[in-house]
Amino acid sequence: MDNSAKMFVGPIHSDVAGRTDHLPINVPSGAYVIPADIVSALGEGNTMAGFKDLNDMFGEQTVQGDEQPVEVVVAGGEYIISPHSVQDIGGGDMDVGHDELDKFVKMKRAETVKTLKELPGPRRD
Repeated sequence: MDNSAKMFVGPIHSDVAGRTDHLPINVPSGAYVIPADIVSALGEGNTMAGFKDLNDMFGEQTVQGDEQPVEVVVAGGEYIISPHSVQDIGGGDMDVGHDELDKFVKMKRAETVKTLKELPGPRRD
């Protein structure tokens, strides 16, 4: 693959509904994709607020000049964490960074399920 191919990190804005992987893009090798449901959950149902929360947590994501592109298919509403940030999260170890991000996604998903289960049912007139 051509190393000059445009690579994406950060929020994936799209008119295509979330959780439908239809957008072929290039990301830097070693990047991590935060799923759209997690982005939305962070924003309490608002994807744009979730993007802001992730930017606040991980900083603005940027592509480094020496990174190799990898073609992936993503969904709108997902968030790509750069390999540099993944490595920082792992204390310098890319594998640890991926493991920590996996734990984060699983924890946030479990919190969201718990919250949804505790919500009252629809109001009946």
